Amino acid sequence: MRDVDERYFARLESGLDEAFEVAERARERGGDPTESVEIPVARDMADRVENILGIDGVAERVRELEGEMSREEAALELVSDFVEGSVGDYGTKAGKIEGAVRTAVALLTEGVVAAPIEGIDRVEVLTNDDGTEFVNVYYAGPIRSAGGTAQALSVLVADYARALLGIEQYKARDEEIERYAEEVALYDQETGLQYSPKDTETKFIAEHVPIMLDGEATGEEEVSGYRDLERVDSNSPRGGMCLVLAEGIALKAPKIQRYTRDLAEIDWPWLQDLIDGTIGKEGDASEKADEDAGEAESGADDAEGDAAEEGADEEPAGPPRPDPNGKFLRDLIAGRPVFSHPSEPGGFRLRYGRARNHGNATAGVHPATMHLVDDFLATGTQIKTERPGKAAGVVPVDTIEGPTVRLASGDVRRIDDPEEALAVRNGVEKVLDLGEYLVNYGEFVENNHPLVPAGYTVEWWRQELADAGADVRAMRDSLSVDLADPDADEALAWASEYDAPLHPKYTYCWHDVGVDDACALADAVDEAREDADAAGDLVLPRSERVRETLEALLVEHTQREGTLVVPDWRPLVRTLGFSDALVRDWTREDLPERARTYADGENAIEAVNEVAPFAVRERAPTRVGNRMGRPEKSERRDLSPAVHTLFPIGEAGGSQRKVGDAATEGDSVDGSQGRVEVEVGREECRDCGTRTYRPRCPDCGGVAEAVYVCPDCEREVDPDESGRAECSRCGTLARPTQYETIDVGREFSRALENVGERPTAYDTLKGVKGLSSERKTPEPMEKGILRAKHDVSAFKDGTVRYDMTDLPVTAVRPGELDVTAEAFRALGYEADVNGDPLRHDDQLVELRVQDIVLSEGAAEHMLRTADFVDDLLEQYYGLDRFYELEERDDLVGELVFGMAPHTSAATVGRIVGFTSAAVGYAHPYFHAAKRRNCFHPETEIRYEDESGERRHERIETFVEKRLDDPREDDFGALVTELDGQVTVPSLTDDGRRVRKPVEAVSKHPSTDHLIRIETEGGRSLTVTPDHSMPRWVGGVESIEAHELSEGDAIPAAADGQGLARAPALPTAADGGAPKLDIADRVEYVSTDVDYTYSLTVSDTHRLVANDLVAEQCDGDED
Repeated sequence: MRDVDERYFARLESGLDEAFEVAERARERGGDPTESVEIPVARDMADRVENILGIDGVAERVRELEGEMSREEAALELVSDFVEGSVGDYGTKAGKIEGAVRTAVALLTEGVVAAPIEGIDRVEVLTNDDGTEFVNVYYAGPIRSAGGTAQALSVLVADYARALLGIEQYKARDEEIERYAEEVALYDQETGLQYSPKDTETKFIAEHVPIMLDGEATGEEEVSGYRDLERVDSNSPRGGMCLVLAEGIALKAPKIQRYTRDLAEIDWPWLQDLIDGTIGKEGDASEKADEDAGEAESGADDAEGDAAEEGADEEPAGPPRPDPNGKFLRDLIAGRPVFSHPSEPGGFRLRYGRARNHGNATAGVHPATMHLVDDFLATGTQIKTERPGKAAGVVPVDTIEGPTVRLASGDVRRIDDPEEALAVRNGVEKVLDLGEYLVNYGEFVENNHPLVPAGYTVEWWRQELADAGADVRAMRDSLSVDLADPDADEALAWASEYDAPLHPKYTYCWHDVGVDDACALADAVDEAREDADAAGDLVLPRSERVRETLEALLVEHTQREGTLVVPDWRPLVRTLGFSDALVRDWTREDLPERARTYADGENAIEAVNEVAPFAVRERAPTRVGNRMGRPEKSERRDLSPAVHTLFPIGEAGGSQRKVGDAATEGDSVDGSQGRVEVEVGREECRDCGTRTYRPRCPDCGGVAEAVYVCPDCEREVDPDESGRAECSRCGTLARPTQYETIDVGREFSRALENVGERPTAYDTLKGVKGLSSERKTPEPMEKGILRAKHDVSAFKDGTVRYDMTDLPVTAVRPGELDVTAEAFRALGYEADVNGDPLRHDDQLVELRVQDIVLSEGAAEHMLRTADFVDDLLEQYYGLDRFYELEERDDLVGELVFGMAPHTSAATVGRIVGFTSAAVGYAHPYFHAAKRRNCFHPETEIRYEDESGERRHERIETFVEKRLDDPREDDFGALVTELDGQVTVPSLTDDGRRVRKPVEAVSKHPSTDHLIRIETEGGRSLTVTPDHSMPRWVGGVESIEAHELSEGDAIPAAADGQGLARAPALPTAADGGAPKLDIADRVEYVSTDVDYTYSLTVSDTHRLVANDLVAEQCDGDED
C-alpha cells in the first residue's frame, strides 16, 4: 500500500476511534439498553485473526505474508514460525501444533467464524503401539463453519508441524480404521454430510492420514461395532472428526494435493489414488456411457460447425441490430416524459466508455441535452431504459456529443454548450437527435446483456488510422494537429493519404436514410453551387425530401428562401462520390444489387461505401430508448409517520402520536391521567432483584437483565447460548416482555427536567404506538426531546438517517465541491492526478475511496444532527460537546456511516465537499451500484402472520397485500417497511433453525434474465442472477445464484414434496448440518414477468422459498 493511502486510512481509523471512545464513555453512564457500543469495527483480516485467537504477533506476520502469497500458503508458512517460536509463546510440542492449526483455520476463514476457537478442542501428542509419538487433533462440531478447504488444510498444517518437530506419523490400529468407516456412515445417516465417502474411501484415508483425527461426540446414536476402543473416548459419532475426514480430506483432496507437492517435509502420495477414484469407486460402465455420449455430442457439434462454415461466406442482408425492446414503456406515469422510443432514430446514440463521474448503473448524457428536455433530465434522475439494464441514474458528461436540433428558423444546429442550450431552447422546433448516451462495458456484463454495435468514435478512428500506417503518436504531440476536432480538409487528406475511414466528425448517419434518399441528395448536389461569398458554403435547392435527409443525417445547415446552405460541405459531397468540383461519375443504376437492397433499401451505408473514395463507418448503429423513472432524491429518511422518540404511548397520542397529548390524556381525578398500558420489556436488577422495564434499576442503579417467561406455563426460562428460550415443559418460546401501565406524564416531566428543556423548545414531540424489538426496551424520552428541538427524527434503530441518490465519481476539483485547495490539503490530498503539488482550486485530484460529497440538503441535515448529538452528550450524558460546528464548511473532514436500506452493514465515509445536485457523490468503492436481488412472483414462501397462524402463499400475493403507501427507490422498486409482527423460518450461518421477523417487503422491475435452480430432490427456484444463495460447505457460504454449480449443496426444508406437509423450519441437529439438497441444474432463462419480489429478514437475512433456504435481497442505495 502506498504511504499516502496508509496515512489516509490511519486518519479514518483515528477519527473513528475518537468517536467510539466518546460513545463508550456515554454508554457507561447507563442510560441505554447495553453498556457498550454494539457496532463491531473490522479494520483488516489480520487484526481479526489476532483478536479471535489472542496470540500476540500474528497480525503483523500475517500482513507480511499477505502481500507475498495466498492465504493457504501463508497458513503453511506460519507453521515454521510457531515451531521456531517466533510467533506464539508455547512451551510444548502440542502447544505449538495447536497454535499453528488454530491460526491456519482463522486465517482461512478470515477471522469471522467460531471454528478456530470452538471447532478445535485441543491437540495432544500420544504414543503409537511401537513406542513412537504421534499427533492427535481433537475436533468439535463448530469446525463445520470453517468449510471443507480449511478443515482439510488444518490436517495438513498439523502434519507439517509434526514433521518439523520430528514427531512420527499416526499408525492406526485395525479396529480404529473400521470404527472410522462405521462412524462416518452413522453420522451421515443421522445428521447428513455434503459428501459421504464410501466405506473403502474412509478406511483408506484413516489408514494413510499421518494425524489422528479425533473429537467429541455430537450425536445420540451409537456405533454397533468397534465399541469401547482404548483411544476413542465415545461410542457416538464424533461430528467434528467426520466433517474433517469426509467434507475436508475426501472432498477437497485435489486442492490439498497442490500444497503437499510444495512441502518437502511431508508426503501424501496416497491422495492421488483418492483423486483418481481407484479407491472404492464403481461405475466403469457409466463412465463408458458418458464417453459414448460425449463422442456423440462432439459429432453433433462438428456437424453444426460444418453447417456454420458453409454459411459463413453468405453476406447478411442488413446490418446487425438488437431487437427493439419496449418494456421500459410499460407502467408510464403521468408527468414523467418519454425521451425516445425503442431503437428509434433521433433517440440517444449508444457510446461505450466511462467519465470520472460515470459508471455503476449510471447513464452519461450531455448537459445541453438536459436543458433541451426542460431539465426533466437532471443529475441523479432515474431513467427507465431500453438497454442494457432496466434503469440508470443520469449524470452529465460534457466530453460526449450533444444534441442536434432544428430551430424555428429552420436552421439545424448541434449544441455542445449548455449555455447555448439555455439560450436557444425556447426557439427549438424539434429535437432531431438527443446526442450520445455513455454506457460502460461493465453494465452489459452486470445485466448479462449481449454487446450491441457501438457508435463510431474518435478513439476507434484513431486506432484505425494507426493501423493504416499513420504515426498517430507524433500527430497527437504536434501542436498544429487536433485529432479530435480537425477541419474538413485535414479529415479528407488523412482519409485519402492513409486509405483510412473518414473522421467521425464528418461521418453522418447514413444508416438512418434510405438508398433513394441518398440518391435524391446526390441529385440535389448535382444542382448545387458554391456560395460566392468568403465562406464558400454549399447552396442546395430546397425540397422537403432533401431537408429531411439532411436532418436525418444530422448535417448542420441553415435554411433560406428556396435553398439550404451547408457549411463544411466537402466531406459530405465526397462521401456521395463527388469531386471538389461537384462532379460525380455514378448513377443509382451503377450501384451493386447488394448496395441497393441492403436492409431492404432503408440503409444507405453500403451505397455510400461503394461511391466514396474512403471507408465510411456507421456513425450511430444503436439507439437507446428511455423515459423518466423518478426524480433525483436528497431527503431525510423518516419513519412513516416521522417520530422523535422510540418511547411507546399506545393509542394515547392520537393519530399523530403526540407525547404531550398522551401525557395529559385521561382523568386527573381518578388518577388515570397520562397512564398508558403498553408492551415493554421484563427486566430484573442483577443486584437487588427489582423488576423494571428499564435497562437500569430505578432503585439501586444496577444493570437489569431480561427475564424470559413462558406465555403458557408462566414459568421463567433461561435462554441457551444462542439466546433461544424454549420452555422445557411445553416447548413454547418464552418472551422477555409484558404489558405494563406507564405514567407517560411523569416520564415526560422527568425527561424535560433531566435535559433542562421546556415544551416550548420544539413544535411537536412524537412517539411510537409500540416497540418492535425483541426485548421492547423503551428509549429514554430525553433523546426524543432533543431530536425534536433540532428537527431530526429517529429511525427504527434510533439512528438519524438521510437518503441520497447514489452517483459515483473518481476524480474531482476542489472548486467543484465548493471547497478550497487548502481545505483539500488539510484532508491529506497532496498532489493532483498528474503528480503536481495541489495548489489551485481547479486542479483535478483522485478521490479517496471512502470520501463522499454531500448535497446541500444533506449538509444542512448533518449540521442539525451534529447539534443534536452535542446537546445529547452535554445535557443527557454529562459529557463534553463533540462536534461544535458553526457552519457548513465545518463538516469537511467529519465522518459518517453510509449504508443501503434494509442492510445492517455500514461503511465509514468522510465528507470532503458539497454539491448543488440533489445526489450524493462518492467513490465507486464506497457505494458501488447495489441492486436488489429478488424472487420470481410464483415463489412459495412460509410465514407466521400477525395472529400467530402459520401460512404459505406466493411471494407476489404476500408482498402486494402489504405494499401500503410504498416509497419508490432509485431503481424503481416499491418498498414498504413492516412492524416485525410477521416472521419467517430462517437459518443461521452454522445451520441452526430460527424464526426471524420480516422488516420490509419490496417489488422490483424484473431483469432481462433470471436464474432457475433445479435440485436432485425435485425442488426448483427462480431468482435474479445476482441473488445470493446459501451453499453449505460445513457452514453457510453465500454466493451469487449464477455462480452455483451442479453438485453444490443447498440448505433445504425437510420435505420437498409439498409445503403443506413440510415442517415450518429447516431441520438441523446440534453439531450437524441442516437438511441439504443438491443442485442438479443451474441455467439462465428469459424473464416471463414484469416484476420480481423480495422480503427483508432481520439478522440472518434468509428465508425458505420453494422449500429451499435462500438469501433475501440486497439494498440498492446509500
